[in-house]
Formats: sequence, C-alpha cells, structure tokens
Amino acid sequence: MSIDRVYGNMAYLANARVAPYSYLPSGYNTIGNSWLASASDEAEEIYPFESIQNLNSGVWNQYSNPDNAWSRNYQGIRAANDFTQMTDTVSWYQYKLSDPGEYTTRVNNTKKWRNEMYFLRGYFYFELIKRYGGVPLIKTKLNPNADLDAIKKLKRNGFGTCVEYIVSQCDTAAKYLAVTQAAAYYGNPTKGSALALKARTLLYAASDLFNKAGNSDTLLGYTDANWQMRWDRAAKACKAVLDMSPVTYKLHTDYKALFLLGSGTNAEIIFERRVGVQNSFEKANYSVGFNGGNTGTCPSQNLVDAYEMKTDGSTFDWSNPAHSANPYANRDPRLALTVVLNNSNFAANGATRPIELWEGGKDGLPLDRASKTGYYLKKYVVENLDLTKNQTTYHQWIAFRLAEVYLNYAEAMNEAYGPDAKPASLDGKVTYTLSAREAVNLVRARTGVAMPPFPLGMTKEAFRTRLRNERKVELAFEDHRYWDVRRWAIGTTAIGGEIKGVKITKVDATNFTYAPYVIEQRTFIPKMDLYPIPQEEVVKSNGNIVQNPGW
Repeated sequence: MSIDRVYGNMAYLANARVAPYSYLPSGYNTIGNSWLASASDEAEEIYPFESIQNLNSGVWNQYSNPDNAWSRNYQGIRAANDFTQMTDTVSWYQYKLSDPGEYTTRVNNTKKWRNEMYFLRGYFYFELIKRYGGVPLIKTKLNPNADLDAIKKLKRNGFGTCVEYIVSQCDTAAKYLAVTQAAAYYGNPTKGSALALKARTLLYAASDLFNKAGNSDTLLGYTDANWQMRWDRAAKACKAVLDMSPVTYKLHTDYKALFLLGSGTNAEIIFERRVGVQNSFEKANYSVGFNGGNTGTCPSQNLVDAYEMKTDGSTFDWSNPAHSANPYANRDPRLALTVVLNNSNFAANGATRPIELWEGGKDGLPLDRASKTGYYLKKYVVENLDLTKNQTTYHQWIAFRLAEVYLNYAEAMNEAYGPDAKPASLDGKVTYTLSAREAVNLVRARTGVAMPPFPLGMTKEAFRTRLRNERKVELAFEDHRYWDVRRWAIGTTAIGGEIKGVKITKVDATNFTYAPYVIEQRTFIPKMDLYPIPQEEVVKSNGNIVQNPGW
C-alpha cells in the first residue's frame, strides 16, 4: 500500500498516530531488568551483572551506555514528524457533502492527533536535552537517500535554542488539546500535559547544570547571567498548571493508592503511559521469600534516612539512641508506603506474612538474591498477586502529576524570590498568590501523610536543602532523583560515594538490632552530568556533531 493510501485511510491513519507513543519511557525496568533508580542513591539492583551496574561503577562511555536514549528518541521524533508531515494535505473533503457527520469526525480527529504530535515531539526532545545538552533539531522527516548529504552535515543546536523549540511545541499543543480526556483516551496528552512538560523543561533550563558561571559553550547551557529571569519563567509555567486546579487537578487522598490505580485514574495524574496487563514487575520485585519472586530494585539506606520524623519534621539520626533502636517508628508515613520494611506485613501468593529481612529470615541474607540493602520495594508493587498461578495486573507509569508541579513551582519561586515572597512576575504579567513554602506544604499536608509544614522565615539556602530532600521522598522511584542531582550539579556527592544498606539481627519475636553499613562504593565524576553523544553519531556526521566535554 502506498504512503498516500495509508494516510488517506482513517484506520491506517489511526494506527500511524499511535506509533510515536511506543517510544515514550515506560519507567519500569527500562535498563535491562532495572531502572534508573538503581543508578542513583535511591536504590541498588540486586543482580551484579545487570547493565545498570556499569553506570554505578563508571564503566560507561560514548561507545557503550546502558541508557543510550539517542536513537529511541530520534525514532519517536521521526514518527511524529512523519505523521504531521503526511497529514498536512489530508482534508477529507470527499466526505464534506456526502457525509457531513463523518467529515466533521475525521477533521476533528486529525487535528487532535496532529496536536498530540507537537506534545510528543517536545517530550522526546526534552528526554534528549536533559541527557546531552543541545542536540540537532530535526523538524521534518528526513529521507536517508535524498537527504544524505544534509544528514551528514547535521550539527547540534544550542541548548537554549532546543529549550525554546520544546516550549513552542508545548504552547501549540496546549492551545488546542482538550482539558480532560474521556476514559477511552487515558494516556493521551491534554492541555495540562503540555503545560506540565513546558514547566519541567523550563525548570531544568534554569538549573545549575545549564547555568554555570563563565560558560561560553551554547551547546552546554546558557552563556548569560539571567538566572532570575529563567527561574521566574519556570515559576510562571508551573503556575499555569496549578491554575487548572482544583477543577482539573487535585492531590490524591491516598499516597499508596495513587500508584496502584489499575485501569483507573485520578485527578492528580496529568500525563501517564498505560503499560497494560502483566506481572513481570511483580516477579522482579517480590521478595525471594515468595515463590516466583526474584528481587530486583532494593531501596537504599540513603533513601530511607531521608524520611523525616513525623512529630516535628526533624532529620532522622542514627547517632540518636531512640532513633537507632527503633528506626521506623514515628517516621514520615510515605516511608512505609514506599518501602517494604522489616517485620511489616506483605501479601502474595494467597498469604499475608511479616517480611523477615533479618539475617537468616525468610527474606534476608544469606539467601540467594535476597535484598542487600535490608529493604524491598513497595511503591508501584501490586500485592496479593499469586505468581504461582501467573496472575497479572494493570500498571501505568505516571509521567506528570500535580505534586511534582507544586514542588517544581516551590523550587523556581525560592530560587527567584525566596521561600515566602509572592511578588508580581518580572514581566508584570502575573501576580504570584502562592509562595514557595505554601506550595510545598500543600504536598506535605496530603491526607494520610500530614507532615509538619515548613516554617516561616527560612533562608533561601535552608529552604533549598529541605525542598531537595522533599523531592527525594515524595518523588522516590519516579525517575526524578537521577536527573535532579545532575541538574543541581551535585552528582559527585549524591550519586558518587557510599550506597548503604542495613544489617538486621533478630533478638526475639518483636525486637531487632539495626546497623547501617556500606554495600557499594559508586563512581561519579563531573563529566557524567551530561551523557556522551554516541560515538557512532559523531562519526556518521563527519565530526559535525561535537562530543560533550571529557568524553
């Protein structure tokens, strides 16, 4: 069938429209059988030979990168370019008189689908620039035969130029996409999806990594000192999303259930990818103490230590005898909703029992593939599956949700104006009615979490430290931490260094001793803030695509 016939046939056109979605990140086990949480200080992958371990040991480069996202995202861009380019001339005029209803349906669907492509194209470019900095902007479908010379001459566009292109794609998509979706279209972008992508892009663009003092290379970031303007712009973009709530978006009242929605949805989700029915995630993360469980991503002690004390929001401290004697008591409720803790109940294979993470327990060392950290993953994991009967369940990967936008807004406002200010924006077009502190406190006040609020009068620096910890806790295992520490340029301390677990010893049926210990020494050097351009791309371009520094 010719291309013209494909794009003149509604059924084939609908299928072509789906193609770019397949290149979106699904979040679960995207790096072999692991995910990027295990290459950050959030977690450790139990299996030593998974490719994710190369990121942890520093054994990765321009020739071999476990997270080589270059080709996948450009394939998504090509699929989106293909759809928009080939539907430029589709009018459905032949139905205008013979079947006006069908004509209207086809025209409206084609417009909707084209606007989805703007969002998807922006998404794929964001996935590229957060890894590589400036990348080649390809806005049309290239012909590898007719355009071969042009392809070989492709160069990287400046980082700021790429940011503005993503923003333009988001603005166009937001102008035309619907505010809400019917149930049959969950997983398709909305106006809020486009605005949230714009906000996240501008947040990254304002961050330290892309605003280094003295930078003169536009591929790596900005060369001017307009930091406040960029933070203000990010805050305004976040405000555009927040202004849609509470009518469109609301914080979910159950933090655990938010990530276990099955085939449903809720008003906190702004954009998601539907993964479908399977049980591979549960098989990879149920404890080896359950038949069919293999263990995979194990939360680190580094992450567990980040959860504050429930009563006053103070920091957990192993040197405090009361804390170390009972380390999971009086903690932020999100800890027990995110991490499977020793002696806590877990249901699988038709039975519920306490998880025995102590040495010699049903789920602890020295069992083969038992958790090395003293913890198992709970967030996203559906309990009560019977793996012995191959029972399956629905999953969805939440790409954007309201709580992240509140935290993005809080960060941008604090960097631009401080924790408590509510000024007019620099261009005078909006007046902020929510301070950075108020925004983060809305997230902490979620029903079932109810953590003490951040107090008035914090310095910008103190607020920044606590907000970064709040992101680590609230957004754990959502593919943020790995990128946050890079954009903040703190990877050498946050990722490089010691990854810890806890040794648990059983005293009696209800009492245990806990001793943190180092399970791995990881390697991270500053050049790793940005990925290397795949060397094959540098070679194919005859050197026109310039490699990132240090690689």
